This record gives sequence, C-alpha cells and structure tokens, in this order.
Amino acid sequence: MLKKIFLISLFFIVSGTYAQRLFSNSRSFDLFNGYTKWGLQLDGLLYFPAEIDKTNNFSFHSQFGIGYKFGAVYNLNASDHFGFRFGLLAGQVPAINTYFVLDKDEINAGSDYQYKKGSSYSPIFNFSIPILFEYRNFLINRYTISLDAGIQIELTKGATISETYENYYHTTVANPGSWDVDLVIKGGWYFQFKPVMVQTSVVYKHRFVDQYQGTYTFENLKNTPDFSGKYTQKGDYIGLSFNFFFHRQGREVDLGCRGTVHSRLVRKRQERIFKEKEKIRRRQEKIKRKRAKKMRKKAKKRWIFW
Repeated sequence: MLKKIFLISLFFIVSGTYAQRLFSNSRSFDLFNGYTKWGLQLDGLLYFPAEIDKTNNFSFHSQFGIGYKFGAVYNLNASDHFGFRFGLLAGQVPAINTYFVLDKDEINAGSDYQYKKGSSYSPIFNFSIPILFEYRNFLINRYTISLDAGIQIELTKGATISETYENYYHTTVANPGSWDVDLVIKGGWYFQFKPVMVQTSVVYKHRFVDQYQGTYTFENLKNTPDFSGKYTQKGDYIGLSFNFFFHRQGREVDLGCRGTVHSRLVRKRQERIFKEKEKIRRRQEKIKRKRAKKMRKKAKKRWIFW
C-alpha cells in the first residue's frame, strides 16, 4: 500500500511540474463563457476481471465486465486553465462475470457445455462523488486538451449477488455496504459546437478496497472432486467518459483560436519584428519630410526668380 501511495504521489508531482513548465505561457481564455458550468456525464466502463483463487487446474476464468455511470457534474473555475470538477453519479458494477467449460463426461451430456453469460449486477445502484482537479489548454480551433486527476468517493450499497448453473456451479459475492475513496485519472478533449460542448476522456479508476468478495463452488461432477475458492471483484476499470455542457442563452460562443500557445521566444521575436517595422516607418516618414522640405525650397526659389 505504501509503495502505491508513493508512486501515485510521484506521478502527480512530476506531471504537475511538467504541465506547468510546458503551458505556463498560454494565452488566457474562458472555455465556459458561452456554456453552462452544470453538465451531464455518461460513462461506458470496462471493469477488469475478478481475482480467482484457483484450488486446482480446472478451467474457470473471470472476464472483463461492462458497466456504466451517469449523472450531473459541475465545473468550478480556479483560473482559465485550472478548475475543479464535482459530480454525483449513479451506476452498476459487474459483480460476477465468469467463463468455464464442463466436459461432457463430467455431466453425462452429449457434448461439452460452455458457460458464458452476461455479467451479474447488483439490483441496487451504486453512487459516487468525483472530486477532480482539471488542467485544460486551448490548442487549435474548437479543441481543448484536458487532464483530470483526483478522488472519487463511492458508496456501494449492501447486496448479495449469486450465479448458478444447475447443481454443478455456484458463485456468491457480497458487499455489506461501504464508503470508499478511489483514485481517478482522466485525459481527453473538449469539442466545441454552438449548441453544446462535449468533453470526451479516457478514464481509469483504481480502488484501494475490494468492491465485492465471495466464493465459488463446483460440485457433483463425475470425474472431478468438489472444490471451491475465493472470488474477488476489485472494481478497477478503464473506459470512455462523455460530458455535455449546453449553450447559455444570450451568450456568444467564441469558436476562434483564443488560446493559441505562444512561448517567450515567439513573443520576443514578435516584439523584435514590431520594433524593426516601427523603425522603418519612422525612417520613411523622416525621408518624406526631408523631400517635402526640399521641394518647398525649390518652389520658393523658382517663385522669387520669376
């Protein structure tokens, strides 16, 4: 656990320092000027396979499970480039997702039986409160890069979930009900359109406490003795997250290149070019004044001579 905390802390320190150096010279821009700070979030998630304590060489596996979350989020700006993201989300976790094959000789059948069904979920929604720190930087027209990191406070409602195949296979996992704090990292883009701004991100969540724990059992097989083991769904996932922020009535949406990144060298070069142009303009004005003065003298001499 201490090693994980150390690596996570090191990641935040290094990434934060690098981002500050890389983007410290960006121009100011207000991304949410034309859009609501309240938004809707919809996540499609892929939960990592459960950990199975195998007691023999029987082919019993856990698979990736599909989950989802939805809810409302709020963006709180600290500056143009930095902000905080809060939300309230609800969703379901695939508590059991297994695969195995029973040999026909084990169950006195005409062919092998392949057990592969969809994930088993809790009938009750789990709730989570993300608290994320966000960095964003406008790169090109309509596109803004975003990096989010922080914690997610998650409430897993008390539930017991079971899966059974006749009298050969049985798995039961449970969670008595718990509050946990998870690590969340996101990276993606804001896409600006006039009616709506869409943020798409790749999201990763790491749990420090197992979400569901239980046991599995195989019994009544002809050639294999009864056996059982532990079944643990940690609750880690990777997925795609979509946030939708809608256009504010009476506000203009600026889709221009407001935040193009300029380094100090570029700014110095621009200032030098401007100064050189100013010198040329003054020199030309001076030459024009001298020419005008000469022309007036010539005209005066001609008038006197005449």
